[in-house]
Amino acid sequence: MPPKAAQRVAPANQYPPDAMPKIGRIIFHIGVAAAMFDGFWGLQTLAITKDYIGTQYGGHFQYLTILGLFGTIITMMLSGICDYLPAIQAIKTIKRVFLLFALPVELVISSIYWAIILLAPELMLPPNPDLASSPEPSSSNAEDPLFRIPLLMDLSMHALPAVALIIDFFFLERKYKPPASTIGAFALAASFGTAYSLWVEHCASINGSFPYPFLTIMNPQQRVMMYVGSTVMAWLVFRGLNALHK
Repeated sequence: MPPKAAQRVAPANQYPPDAMPKIGRIIFHIGVAAAMFDGFWGLQTLAITKDYIGTQYGGHFQYLTILGLFGTIITMMLSGICDYLPAIQAIKTIKRVFLLFALPVELVISSIYWAIILLAPELMLPPNPDLASSPEPSSSNAEDPLFRIPLLMDLSMHALPAVALIIDFFFLERKYKPPASTIGAFALAASFGTAYSLWVEHCASINGSFPYPFLTIMNPQQRVMMYVGSTVMAWLVFRGLNALHK
C-alpha cells in the first residue's frame, strides 16, 4: 500500500489567520485618531482658547463636540489595539461599547453643527474675540464678526469623526444584535443625554452663559426639549444605521 500522505504541520510560531495583526486597519484607525487629536490640539494655539474658553469653568469639555471627539478617539484607539491583537476578545467587547456610544452621538453632532453653520452660524459660533476687544469700530466687510476655526481643524472635529465611525461600522464591524441594539443602545443614549444636559446646565450656572449661543437664547423648557430631542434622535439614528447594516 502506498504510504499515507504526510500531513503539513504549521510552524509553532505561526498564528491562525484571524489572529494576525491587520496592518491596513491599524493605519486607518490610528491615523484617524491622530488627525482628530491634532485638530483638538490646534485649538490650544487659538486666541479664543486663551482668552475665552480657557478661562471658563469646564473649558473645552463643556462642549458636546469635544466630548464626542474624545469618545471617537478612544474608539479608534481601541480599534487599533484590536487590529494588532485580534485574538483578545475583551478589548473587542469594550471597543464595541464605545462604538455604540460614539456612532450616534457623532452623527447628531455633525447634523446639528453643519445645519446651524449653514443656516444661522451666529447661533453656533461665538463672537470674534479680535473684534470684540478692539476699541475701534470697523466698517470693513472683510472682518467676520463670528469666530471661525480653520477649515481643516473644523473638518477634523465636526466631520471626520462621523465619517470614520460610519466606515468602521459598515465595513469593519458586525451589526449589533439584541440586547445591545435595543436596551443597550437606549440606555447609553439616555444616560449620556441626561449626563450632558446636567453638566452643561451646571457649567452655564457658573459661567453665566452656555457654550453654544443657541442654548443661551432658549428658556429652560426649550432647552429640555432640545436635550430630549437630541437624545431620541441619537437613538433613532443608531436604530436606522443598524437596520441598514447587513
